[in-house]
Amino acid sequence: MPDKSGRKKKKARETGVPRISSGKLRSELLELAHDAIIVRDVDSTILFWNRGAQETYGWSAAEACGNVTHTFLKTEFPEPLDQVYEKLYSVGSWEGELVHWTREGKRIMVASRQVLQRDSRGRTIGILEINRDVTPRKEAEEALRNLSARLLQLQDEERRRIARELHDSTGQSLAALVIHLSAVSAKIADIDPAAVDLLREAILLSQKASDETRTLSYLLYPPTLDYAGLRSALEWYIEGFTQRSKVKVELKMSLGPNRLPEIVERTLFRIVQETLTNIFRHAGSDTASVQIEARSGTVRLEVADNGKGISDEIMTTLNSSGGQLGVGIRGMRERVRQLGGWLQIKSRPTGTTIIVTLSVQESVKDEGKSQASGLG
Repeated sequence: MPDKSGRKKKKARETGVPRISSGKLRSELLELAHDAIIVRDVDSTILFWNRGAQETYGWSAAEACGNVTHTFLKTEFPEPLDQVYEKLYSVGSWEGELVHWTREGKRIMVASRQVLQRDSRGRTIGILEINRDVTPRKEAEEALRNLSARLLQLQDEERRRIARELHDSTGQSLAALVIHLSAVSAKIADIDPAAVDLLREAILLSQKASDETRTLSYLLYPPTLDYAGLRSALEWYIEGFTQRSKVKVELKMSLGPNRLPEIVERTLFRIVQETLTNIFRHAGSDTASVQIEARSGTVRLEVADNGKGISDEIMTTLNSSGGQLGVGIRGMRERVRQLGGWLQIKSRPTGTTIIVTLSVQESVKDEGKSQASGLG
């Protein structure tokens, strides 16, 4: 009685269709893939190099096989190589982004997935690596980040310009108006008492408009941030915020003798400003704390409240790239990302904490040095 294999061979001969082994079929499928597919042994020596790899890197299979992958491609890993291998052999697979160099000397970024190959006894006999060139996407993302950074910079510059105009032009005009109205009131006090009452009301309204203009100017861009530094700007802002919101804020700062770089001070101020505004609008908290500490080239900011916390649904939206909620949070994240830092949100039913960590490369040695604010 013929076995199944014999029946299959006979059927293939009868139909005239050649029989293809599963190994050969897999090899041909790997060759047809557009992604770079590499098979290497346990020592990372290349054993298989498909056409997708040749298209991606420029070397033929004959040139690539026999080389150690990370040496041949000058691989830049996102973490130490021994940690990559540790995860690969403990989990059985590894995923991440790698930097490789092509035959033409072009630096490319690939999304890499690596899987262990085992024999029937479970012993590791090789590693299957599939790499997809994501350089165009990464370049587009970097261009978008650069555009976002430029927009934030322009926003800060425009705020500074408007603040200066409000302070130097509108504010000065209102102050002069108060003086002139007071002078007119003094001259006609004995002539028309009714007019004096009207002038007194006009003076009060003018003074109120002057104060509000000055406050708006400082909220847009506090001049103390330029010429006196972060501590002075935050003390002024928190004092005004407490008066307006009735939220008591405790400020603790440990920055050392030197000022932080201007962009770091501006970033920290904006994040505190945005966070306290969110606490007033959404948290329902009567207290908040702001702590800033600089140590060993790192600045850590922590803003906490004792409010109602953030729901899981909103937290998901805040942490997502889409959606309409959390625009302020995403703006803060973008500012932090530009400085190579990270932002973390911790929420519980009894309050929310926002933690920002930034790397500081240099400090301004003269803390009292003016940075040409133009505001007085």
